[in-house]
Amino acid sequence: MNYFQKNFIYLSQIIAIPVLDSTTNRKIGYVEDLTAGLKEMYPKVSSLIIQKKWGRTRTSVPWKNVKHFTENRQIMVEMEGSVTSENLILSENEILLKKTFWDKQIVDISGSKVVRVNDLHLLREDYHLWVVHVDIGMKGLFRRLGFSHIIEPFIKWLLSYELKDRLISWKFVQPTLSEKGSGLLALKTRQTRLSELHPADLADIITDLGTEERTTIFQTLDNVTAARTFEELPLKIKLQMTESLGHYRLVMIVNEMAMDEAVDLFSELPHKKVNMILTHMPKDKVEQIQSLLGHSKRIAGSIMNTEYISVKHTLTCSQVMDFIKRASKKKETIYYIYIRDDSDTLIGVVTLRHLLNAAPEKTVTEVMRKRVVKVKVDTDIKDVAEIFYKYNFTVVPVIDKQNKMQGIITMKDAFEAVFREI
Repeated sequence: MNYFQKNFIYLSQIIAIPVLDSTTNRKIGYVEDLTAGLKEMYPKVSSLIIQKKWGRTRTSVPWKNVKHFTENRQIMVEMEGSVTSENLILSENEILLKKTFWDKQIVDISGSKVVRVNDLHLLREDYHLWVVHVDIGMKGLFRRLGFSHIIEPFIKWLLSYELKDRLISWKFVQPTLSEKGSGLLALKTRQTRLSELHPADLADIITDLGTEERTTIFQTLDNVTAARTFEELPLKIKLQMTESLGHYRLVMIVNEMAMDEAVDLFSELPHKKVNMILTHMPKDKVEQIQSLLGHSKRIAGSIMNTEYISVKHTLTCSQVMDFIKRASKKKETIYYIYIRDDSDTLIGVVTLRHLLNAAPEKTVTEVMRKRVVKVKVDTDIKDVAEIFYKYNFTVVPVIDKQNKMQGIITMKDAFEAVFREI
């Protein structure tokens, strides 16, 4: 029986239309929603939810009982096997399409932003309906509100512009179950793909979501991606996340954060929370963090990072390159390599570019630059920012009174400390 005029139809063309009993031709009610199963690649419509204009009871009719359908007009159904109840019970892996998705948020990978689901695009295959696209365009919203026949011609006449559908394939999206078991959250892009975004883009997306949704996304990211994304979040959101993330997950994220970022976070957290995190972190990191926490917020020591690369002056360029390869994953930057003498005093710096162009057998002292622009631990952060502005460096080393390296400061951290509003 071919009861569709088109291969594709929108959910908005089904919602709220009358439902009639095919045997008696009596009106049963109006379409309130459709249910669909999530077991297959594309959700398959499984039943029709009917509600009368007045009354709290709902009737669930298996989709296979639909006998005739005219979009935006009416649906004829066979009532055998239907269930009427005040409390609708869904089976496992079954969702309500309208309730779950309309006006919910979806992460748009191409634009790295959060947009709203305005409609669902359904495909007819024989006697089945499948959800194949989500509609995020204004055209979908106007269609749903019933204004498309007025708005679209008006926009075309006034602006010579034709509204187009903006559809995202279902294979790139999936709903996400909340940990609290409260049902489905807002629609997200397939979360394994979120790690492909730059952490700053991910942070923008997460900022636009609710607390529970943020937590759900962080649970799906690997520790390194989660840490880099966490670093990019506004301070207010970071503090909220420390409450919503589980203790173990929070420790894993903080452990992967840059040292200066972790110190900034700890300086804003209650002592009890800080102690809890530090208890589960490696001893050497704990000692570094506690040392950095002791610095005033207005000096270089408060924003420096202790994850840098320094080598002894006796090493050859080849040996240094091997060392960089082993240490690169754990360091903030690998472009500048700092050279120290036998007493660990800073005596020079060499860039990765110089190492790549140097003869492998040469020692680093033969290719290093002896004059190193540096700051002391107690240098005011405004003076640090001026050094970056003057020399156009991306990283500056931090030394103590004995000219021994204590850490590095990046341009981003320096300007962020001085101009926090940026």
